[in-house]
Amino acid sequence: MDKYRIFYVCNRQPQDKNLPGKFEIGNKYIGRMFNDLFEITPKWGSDLPSKLIPKKVFEQYFELVKS
Repeated sequence: MDKYRIFYVCNRQPQDKNLPGKFEIGNKYIGRMFNDLFEITPKWGSDLPSKLIPKKVFEQYFELVKS
């Protein structure tokens, strides 16, 4: 098991054009977190690029959920 793995839900449609792919409100996603940086992508494990964002930006659009 990946100790950095997180599950998160999109609460607000991201307006930041630098975020990868398209996130939809209410959908659950997989990512990673370490050192208060969040690695996100709409489809974990695909060829879509991931993006590292700070906690402040993450909390504007997403919410952590229990696995």
